[in-house]
Amino acid sequence: MNNIRIGCGYDIHKFLEVALFEKAAKRLYLGGVLIEGHIGVAAHSDGDVVLHSLTDALLGALSLPDIGVLYPDNLKSTKGVSSIEIIKYAYKLVQEKGYALGNADITIITQTPKISAYKEQMINSVSAALGVDKSCVNIKGKTKEGLDSVGKQKAIECFSVCLISQQ
Repeated sequence: MNNIRIGCGYDIHKFLEVALFEKAAKRLYLGGVLIEGHIGVAAHSDGDVVLHSLTDALLGALSLPDIGVLYPDNLKSTKGVSSIEIIKYAYKLVQEKGYALGNADITIITQTPKISAYKEQMINSVSAALGVDKSCVNIKGKTKEGLDSVGKQKAIECFSVCLISQQ
């Protein structure tokens, strides 16, 4: 069973205040897809909760350093880094250990935007970034029914689980 590993990842980011968003022009990215017209999130990188949680799931499956170790938020060199770049690097580390993605299951929790409108684009983006078939990536959206910071539209969070196997 050492040739099959499971990883779990999580990320949360606070939505920017509207006035700050207008000044900073920070955009919202989910799964590598720009969500036009939506307020961005407070983050050192581009703040893509989907790619951040999946990155940590991939790294965690092999007990590799997490995203915060690989891309610390106190370095100028990592400021504004694209999460596509982050996940590609993480997956390269996984592949160098002789593993490949079997599948990834991703749950985005947010009141807005509605995930169904972007689901296919995100699946295409994530599968392309990893060089895997689209059937290996599942994305679904959930809400918090008005509960906590996510339910009050102050934050967005994401859980990811992945299965990798030795090649």
